[in-house]
Amino acid sequence: MPQFIYGILRIREGKMLIRRSGSLILAIVLIFSTLACNLLSLKEDHSPDPQEVGNILNAASTEETVFSEVRPANTAVTGSAPDIEIDYIYTDGLITSLYHLYGNVLDHFVDITLTNNGNESVTLLVETNIEGYSTTSSDTIDVAPNDQVTIHQNPRLIPDAVDKLNSEQPGNFHIQVTQLNDGEDNILLKESSQILLYSRRDYVWISGFETQENYEFFAAWITPTDPAVEELIRHAADYTSSGMMWSGYGGNVNDESGGVWERLEAIWLAEEHNYNITYISTMIAFGPNTVQRMRMPYEVIDQASGNCIELANLYASAAEALGLEAAIIRIPGHAYIGVRMDEENANYYFIETTLIGQTDFSQAVDVGKQEWEETLPHLDAQEEGYAWIEIAEAREKGILPMPWR
Repeated sequence: MPQFIYGILRIREGKMLIRRSGSLILAIVLIFSTLACNLLSLKEDHSPDPQEVGNILNAASTEETVFSEVRPANTAVTGSAPDIEIDYIYTDGLITSLYHLYGNVLDHFVDITLTNNGNESVTLLVETNIEGYSTTSSDTIDVAPNDQVTIHQNPRLIPDAVDKLNSEQPGNFHIQVTQLNDGEDNILLKESSQILLYSRRDYVWISGFETQENYEFFAAWITPTDPAVEELIRHAADYTSSGMMWSGYGGNVNDESGGVWERLEAIWLAEEHNYNITYISTMIAFGPNTVQRMRMPYEVIDQASGNCIELANLYASAAEALGLEAAIIRIPGHAYIGVRMDEENANYYFIETTLIGQTDFSQAVDVGKQEWEETLPHLDAQEEGYAWIEIAEAREKGILPMPWR
């Protein structure tokens, strides 16, 4: 976690605890400054238009990430047949972007409780699906007399259908419970309910989670194994002195070898020269829940543009793929990235990724450092709209990269 630069910040169970290491401040700043100056002296002078840089930062600082108070909810339904009671709870707003987390980090899509009030054991077939968007999930359950069984189902989404889900759409959730009687099947329950399917790009604020926990879902948009990210890293190798990209920190402390800097700068150069990526703001998605629409890293590469969080996520994806620890820093209306210098200390390179194509990597780090110095007191005070999202920690909590492509 970063110290001041870099005070020590830790997030545990949704609470942020910040300690400052005052005696190290001056030494760390001097080390960072010396490192930055030494590296900068080896680079070609690249002086952007200050007015243009100011315009980009002003535009980036007006982006918003989270909006509405209206959130997805669970709906409870009760049905009955002779001697059999059926209760189920389903999610009325399906968050496509996080569907791979249902039943793990998130609740199951549907929970079905079956109660047998009769004197004989029954065999029940439970089937659920989302019409046109999923396969059918099915379970065959034996329920003993005067017994109760609860099952959980998460119908598997169809990738091709999800890929076409570019805006919020209504969907139909179907559930059927059938009693199996040696070929004389009896349908006990057959119902359909309309639900909302969020776009595969939509970041939705989820009720029941703390603010910090909601921000940690950013990690689902960070995709280190995406082929497009791997190709970006391959191009970045052309900008290193060895012509290679390597993984991890190699035991170096505070990036004394310059290997972390060199790889991060190579990513910057590849984004700039091979992909012509630039900063551009995007439209906000409107619907029953107003949410932030975020493109995936591969879409940023394909479209050669991204807003602040999209550019930060792309950079974090490449960093994670290289075995480097990355963090997303959220401030009101904006986001930027930090990448850890080593495995032992809490020192980070902070990068203002919206400056891609307008400045060199050194200046993007200088701006990022200044932003972090301004951000830290607000994080220390746990002010609303500020968050530190450590990707490695989110992975440990089960927030895995989004599988949709």
